[in-house]
Amino acid sequence: MQTSTTTAAPFTLVDEHWQSHLKLNGRAPRTLEALAIAKANDEHERRLREIKGMRDKLALLDALLPQLAALGVRFNYREFQSFSLSGGKELRLYPQIGSSFVDDKLHAALLAVGFREIERKAGNRDDQVKMKHGRSLVIVLDVSKPKAEPAAPTAAAAEPAPLATQS
Repeated sequence: MQTSTTTAAPFTLVDEHWQSHLKLNGRAPRTLEALAIAKANDEHERRLREIKGMRDKLALLDALLPQLAALGVRFNYREFQSFSLSGGKELRLYPQIGSSFVDDKLHAALLAVGFREIERKAGNRDDQVKMKHGRSLVIVLDVSKPKAEPAAPTAAAAEPAPLATQS
C-alpha cells in the first residue's frame, strides 16, 4: 500500500505581494519579533530618505531661524514632512503637541519675515495655507479660520425711525 505525502506550503510571516522588501539580516523575518523589527527598520529608512529629500528646503529655512527666534518661534516641537504628491517641493509643518494642528503663531511669524500666502484651502475647522519665500521655499501649515468682521450697520438701521405724530 502506498501512502501519499503532502507537504504544506512553507509558512511565511510576510505577504509576498507587498511586504517582500522586509528583511532582517538579509532574510525574510521568521518570528513576530523579527517581523516587528523589520517593519521598524523599513519605516526608519523611509523617514531618513524623506529627510534627505528635504535637505535643500530645510537649509533655506535654517537661514531664517534667527529672525524667527526673535519673534518667539521655536521649531523643536514641530514636525517636518515632505509629501511625494508635491514632488518634494513643499515642506509640511505642524505642531507635535496637543490635538490641534493650528499654528497661527508660526503663520504670523512667517509673514513677518517675508513669506507670502499663495494659496488657502478652507477646511471644516481650520484652513490649510501654502506660503512661499523667495523662489523655492514653500511651506504648508494649518491656521485658524479668519474671524468674520462684524457687518457695518446699514444706513436704514443707523437712522432712527421717524416719530409718529399724534393728532
